[in-house]
Amino acid sequence: MKYIKRKPGILPEYDLRSICPVEKMLLFDIESTGLKKETTQLYLVGCAFFEDDEWNIVQWLTSNASDEETVLGEFLEFASGFDVLVTFNGEGFDIPYIKYKAEYYGIKTDFGSKISLDIYKRAKRARKFLKMSSMSQKSTELFLGIDRDDLMDGGRLIPVYFDYERSGDVDKERLLLLHNYDDLQGMLKILPVMAYTDCLEGGFDFRKAEEVQGFFVMEFVMNRPVPVSREFQFGLTGENETVCISMDGKLLQISISIHSGIGKLPLNDIENYYYLPDEDRVIHKDVAQFIPGSRRRKATRQNCHIKKAGKFLPGFNYTGLPAFIIDGDRKRTYMDYDSFVSAAVKKDYIGYAYDILSSVTCC
Repeated sequence: MKYIKRKPGILPEYDLRSICPVEKMLLFDIESTGLKKETTQLYLVGCAFFEDDEWNIVQWLTSNASDEETVLGEFLEFASGFDVLVTFNGEGFDIPYIKYKAEYYGIKTDFGSKISLDIYKRAKRARKFLKMSSMSQKSTELFLGIDRDDLMDGGRLIPVYFDYERSGDVDKERLLLLHNYDDLQGMLKILPVMAYTDCLEGGFDFRKAEEVQGFFVMEFVMNRPVPVSREFQFGLTGENETVCISMDGKLLQISISIHSGIGKLPLNDIENYYYLPDEDRVIHKDVAQFIPGSRRRKATRQNCHIKKAGKFLPGFNYTGLPAFIIDGDRKRTYMDYDSFVSAAVKKDYIGYAYDILSSVTCC
């Protein structure tokens, strides 16, 4: 077995201390001879940790299959001093693999009880907004403009390891260590990609709102800056109605088309209303009794509403105001624009923006 410790000289551009004391956080990545934990070998474990005001990287490399238990034991003992495990897709592979191997060798550990922060899993929640076809670590690094020296992937390194196991060739050892080392460096560098998800989950504060050329524009200050400016636009049911979301540094801007026309406010107690076809409106039954029967009929779900002319905003899931229907589409509701802007306070803008951002994951 070989043990290597290096200092990459990297400071992540993401505030990890908001999660836990950075000294209690361990980034780790494993390399194995395949994906099936029951029939493959763990041959390399790498960790990044914060000590003495800087990040350090340590690696344990097996010389042969008989080293697996030793490497695993040393890693688990080292990891016992940390509270949060940070990985890239570790909840899908690395963590279950380590837990299985620990059980297989009968190693007692608290590894399974630690808090997990999976960068892949968290960043993936913003995938539609990022418009990335792949959320692999290398694709994420490419998106963020991060270069790496390693050009291999885990699958291509499996035969390299078997050759190294037989020969001890230093060049093959270098390739094995480099790939894992660059994965760990890359994890430190791509941490800021989580800022997009932080924002989509409500990590922002209200700045201002105004009407600009038929759009309602809201601006917010995000808790964390995004590393790459992004813009996401999607259409609504009405003609030329759109929502545009942009993130640039710490500025979040949401622009929504203002709909001008007739809104219909549905009345739920249909049995209490009559519809007047000649006037295309409904009246309460207490008043309808004075109208000739030929001029009225029982209200239905389609016509039991109150009409209002004005300007409207798509409501999304916002529940602060009555929900209007436009053009008969009951799947999307609108709220009265003037009522919203005249009464809205900071929490209303933040709540409305959060509802719009939540729609990004399902549009």
